[in-house]
Amino acid sequence: MANFAHPVFLLIFSFSLFANALTDTILQGQLVTISTPITSSGNIFELGFFSLGNENSARSSYLGVWYKNVSVKTIVWVANRDHPLTNSSAVLTIAADGNLAIQEGRTSYMLSNIKSSGNTSATLSDTGNLELIDMRSGERLWQSFDHPSDTLLPGMKLGYDWKNGKNWSNVAWKTKDDPSPGDFSHQLDTQEKNQFFLLKGSQKYWTSGPWNGQFFAKQPEMHENPFYKYKFVSNENESYFSYSFKDPFVTGRAVLDTLGQIQLFIWLEARREWKLVYSRPDLCDIYAYCGAFGTCNRNHLPNCGCLSGFQPKSVRDWNLGDGSGGCVRKVHLQCGNDSEVNGQKDQFLRIPKVRLPNNPIVLSQVRSIGDCQSACFSNCSCSAYTYDGSHGCSIWSEELFNVNQLTDDDPEGRDLYLRLAASEFTSQGKDSRIKRWKLIILAVAVPVALLVTVGFFYCLWRWKSQNKGKDLVLFDLATSIGAANCILNEAGKSHTGKRKEVDLPLFSFASAWDLWESGRGEDVKDPLLQDVSSTNMLLRYVNIALLCVQDSPADRPTMSDVVSMLSNNLMLLASPKQPAFSTSRSVPERNSSKQSEICSINDMSISILDAR
Repeated sequence: MANFAHPVFLLIFSFSLFANALTDTILQGQLVTISTPITSSGNIFELGFFSLGNENSARSSYLGVWYKNVSVKTIVWVANRDHPLTNSSAVLTIAADGNLAIQEGRTSYMLSNIKSSGNTSATLSDTGNLELIDMRSGERLWQSFDHPSDTLLPGMKLGYDWKNGKNWSNVAWKTKDDPSPGDFSHQLDTQEKNQFFLLKGSQKYWTSGPWNGQFFAKQPEMHENPFYKYKFVSNENESYFSYSFKDPFVTGRAVLDTLGQIQLFIWLEARREWKLVYSRPDLCDIYAYCGAFGTCNRNHLPNCGCLSGFQPKSVRDWNLGDGSGGCVRKVHLQCGNDSEVNGQKDQFLRIPKVRLPNNPIVLSQVRSIGDCQSACFSNCSCSAYTYDGSHGCSIWSEELFNVNQLTDDDPEGRDLYLRLAASEFTSQGKDSRIKRWKLIILAVAVPVALLVTVGFFYCLWRWKSQNKGKDLVLFDLATSIGAANCILNEAGKSHTGKRKEVDLPLFSFASAWDLWESGRGEDVKDPLLQDVSSTNMLLRYVNIALLCVQDSPADRPTMSDVVSMLSNNLMLLASPKQPAFSTSRSVPERNSSKQSEICSINDMSISILDAR
């Protein structure tokens, strides 16, 4: 009987161990293997070994936690990010000293480093937290929530434990198939203690802004949101942020993705997918996203540009959409150099409606914009300043980061005065003149082409009307540079063969041709365009416009030719031939050799011979 009882006892004991392996707790002597994970008591999370990547290639394995109740396998914690496993026989166990350890052959990877009586157990909770417990006292000796990966689960802390020196921070995966620590991290500003930074390596690229008692300054959407509630705690022992979902049945997570963006997801069971409900930062809010002296505009693609007087440091990277290298000056400043360009000193360019750069130096003693400019001008390292009555004077030293171009109606927009070499203002003037000349040619060419088109159809219509013996309708072409209105006027009934005179105001195409022929082409300029400093350029643009409306289509330039003429002032231009519609253009009567019509469109009159 005793011999029989012994095998039965062993069988019951073995079954007990097997049953325990399927619960939420690991006891000393039990093993978590690649085929025997443990599950939290509510079947929400699972702990075990997993592999990523292509099944046809050599794959590393990791110990981690993922959702049990989500059909898409989603890893929320990785134990051995910096120590991938290559042996499929690796196991998780509790060592003799009570610490959690991964054993791979003869190698042990210690997850915890605590002192205990050795009588410990590890439990996976429904929050996703793996806890190492002293079985005698019930004290929690270690937890995975103190060592987060890329994911912040509800109830986890993001911040710093001042008492124990623990940094609760998220670190992104290197790639989507590589959970080893990547370049991006999300952590507390240990100096201010009330805001968080996103960093790429050691370089800060975004800040949450300080906590104002309700939300972080650069995350106002946190206030009264429909999905989650949160808290920020800061005292002598710890400073941290944590959150939870308002609906306890919602499954969700916050992730620092591989590109350095914080993303909040909720699981939609009906669609079997994760829905993105929140992300930060916007690209223009990322610290130094457009690099030094770059400017970011979220309403424009690409988002990054260079401040006036600067050019991309790396054109290749810029063309690939990477503006993080920033911009460099086209012309070096004169301040600090031995000589000045043409005897001129550096000057300041006003850049309106921007979000000011990071890290200003506030000069509280300065009381006027003139004194603020002088304070910046006297310091060769000062690259920009701003001043207004509400905020006073601030200056920036050396490189400028995070200048955002805002819309005209954005109340946050301020004026920034950027320091540039004197020669840059000459080039700025040249650029302005080029833009002005482009407007001039548009002001000349568009109405000229419009008048030609209207005039042609007018003569064609009139010719057909005469053949039918119908009354004539005159077009009063009330035109000016930049606009043309066609108004139908009844000419009345008359078949006496008398001429009818109709005045046309302002400008006409015939006048433009006549002025050009008489050597007075510059007189076509609209009086509104007062500042035309180069008559030669004006005549060049009129020449191009007249080339475009020559009588024969074969003589007219193509659009590519026109672009070349506009962009290359050294390109020789042909003399324009008579346009398709002018004072000397005749339209013969159909079936009649006796009558011809002279269609005159100028600023004086239209002469018409009535049909009999």
